[in-house]
Amino acid sequence: MSRTVGVTDLLSELPDVAVVGFALVTQLGDFWFAASACLLAYWVGTQTPWLGRGLTRDRAARLLGLLSCAVALAVGLKAVFVLPRPPGAGTASNAHLVPAVLRGVYESMATGDGYGFPSGHATTAVLVWGGFAATLRAGTRRARYAVAGVAVVLVSLSRLVIGVHYLVDVLAGVAIAGTALWVVLTYLRRPDRVFAFAAALALVGVAAGGLTRDMAAGLGLAAGGALAWPFLPSVPEPTRRGAVVTVVLGALSIAVLAVGIAAAESVPPLVALLAGTGMALSLALPLVGERVAKKT
Repeated sequence: MSRTVGVTDLLSELPDVAVVGFALVTQLGDFWFAASACLLAYWVGTQTPWLGRGLTRDRAARLLGLLSCAVALAVGLKAVFVLPRPPGAGTASNAHLVPAVLRGVYESMATGDGYGFPSGHATTAVLVWGGFAATLRAGTRRARYAVAGVAVVLVSLSRLVIGVHYLVDVLAGVAIAGTALWVVLTYLRRPDRVFAFAAALALVGVAAGGLTRDMAAGLGLAAGGALAWPFLPSVPEPTRRGAVVTVVLGALSIAVLAVGIAAAESVPPLVALLAGTGMALSLALPLVGERVAKKT
């Protein structure tokens, strides 16, 4: 069955500069951006100006669980459906508009590889930004969900504008992720349950498509959270100095692990181990950060 609805062709008529702009917008649904937001929410929490009101460790840890769900869902379902992306998805259009020094970065932002259904960016946007809307206490509930909705629409539209997905891909991603978010917020709630849910989703993906690099990373993230969170002692709420120390330690740790994962990408079990270690370490780091802050 064809997934072509004609929307991608219609959007290709947009001005070239708009396409470049949407390559930036699409980062709202990229793993690196969503992961950074979730980690900062967990590490900084109530010390975040305005947005941090009511952002306890437990509530922020659930965001990391939702991030794990997004990875497991997107990668697993791609392995199940094995549907290709639109022709040309691997080539960045309008790269000539970007300075040569930034062209490599732009090409990585404006292209897509692997299977296309469902959209991983749309899936991530719904689960992460919808999760933030449910978790934060700043502003009104309606306003928070409105902002999350705008983010989801922009990310979904950006995937069509830069030509890396069909309309059906992003609609499916939004619908599936919306269902998963409802399940989490209605029935699971606690971080340990959300991580376990993500791990179950990842195992289904492994059964369907094997232990690929991306599937291994998703399984590792979920399993690391599911195994670590129940055994962590009560993680203290952040102090201002403790939050700074935790962020610095976290950034260094994640950078080292990212290099390790990149080097081990051809060995999926090792990728899973490193990803799991990264999640467990991220959850435990505030214990170290607060202790170091008290001694300095």
